[in-house]
Amino acid sequence: MSIELKEVTTEVDWEALHTLRETVLFTEARHPGVVYDPAHPHDTNPAHTKLLLIKEGEPVGCTRLDPRPDGLVVVRLVAIANHLQRQGLGRDLERLALDRIRAMGSPKAVLNAAADAVGFYEKCGWTREDWDLTDGGAGATSVQMSKAV
Repeated sequence: MSIELKEVTTEVDWEALHTLRETVLFTEARHPGVVYDPAHPHDTNPAHTKLLLIKEGEPVGCTRLDPRPDGLVVVRLVAIANHLQRQGLGRDLERLALDRIRAMGSPKAVLNAAADAVGFYEKCGWTREDWDLTDGGAGATSVQMSKAV
C-alpha cells in the first residue's frame, strides 16, 4: 500500500483539501452556522504547512501544521474522508505528521481535539494538556492535547 503525506501545491490539491474539510469538518451537525472559508488567512500563511494524505494516488485525508514562536507546532484541521474512517488512515496521518514536526525541530506537537476525537488521540499517546487557553482552535467544546515528538 502506497501512502504519503504531501504538501498542497496545485489547484487540484487545494480542491481536494477544501472538499475534505467541508465534507468532514465543516458540516452543519459539527459546526452549526459556521461557513467554511477556503481563503482563510491561516491557509495563505507561508509558515503554515498544508498537507494531504495520499493513498494509492488519491487524497484521503488532510491537516495543517502551524509552527508557533514558542517552538510548538499546532496540528490543525485533521480530516479523513468519511467513507474511509476507522481503517487506520488516521494513525497513518498522525504518524506522518509527527515525522514532519520532528523534522521541523519541535519538541512537542499540540492540538485542539474535537470531543469525539479525544479517545483516538489518547490511543495514539496524546495527553490532555492546556497548552494555550487563548487558542480557540475547534471551539469551546475542544480539548487541548499534546504529544512529545
